[in-house]
Amino acid sequence: MLEQFARLNAKTASFKSIGIAPLLDVTDLCGVLASLPDQHSWYIYAMIEQRRAYNMDLLHRYIQQLVLHEMRQRSFKSRIVTAYDFSYGVTKAALNAHFTPKGKCKTCNGLGFKVATQCPTCYGRGSQEHNWAEKVEYGFPMRKDLTRQWYKQSCSHYDQFVISVLAGIEVDLCEKLIRIKKQAKQFKRMESESLFDEL
Repeated sequence: MLEQFARLNAKTASFKSIGIAPLLDVTDLCGVLASLPDQHSWYIYAMIEQRRAYNMDLLHRYIQQLVLHEMRQRSFKSRIVTAYDFSYGVTKAALNAHFTPKGKCKTCNGLGFKVATQCPTCYGRGSQEHNWAEKVEYGFPMRKDLTRQWYKQSCSHYDQFVISVLAGIEVDLCEKLIRIKKQAKQFKRMESESLFDEL
């Protein structure tokens, strides 16, 4: 998916596809983003490093509101961190883990699969997971009293919630791309048929 959208960034505009599928026209890619809610654009531009800090901030604010809503739905209240600080820190930690992976997964060597089955260590992502201690340190840097055990017990549900929101955005983008590709192929086929009819 990213090899398509990478062309929206001037630094990667000349990206060549290594897959069989042809790269879509930049106009089509902009159309995909325009047809979806704003968070999809923020996600893509952050991933392709187009005004990354700005788009990460917008995405962070959007997801933090979802986390606060999820906390209210579950009637969750942390005893040692305010609701705002909790949602801010968890969102920050989970986004950082998603956008800045530690490196290749050692089990599958970054492929995401082992002998045609999903890697059990990275769950198909191909990258190493940030551990709980790293997430506490990044999400709550001023709170030295918070431990990895606290993050695991109190934040793990919301950490997974953020990951599921990001996965949902990826699914939306992939589905929209597939639809656009089908339309492009159909249009080319019709164009070819009309060309032969003229001959």
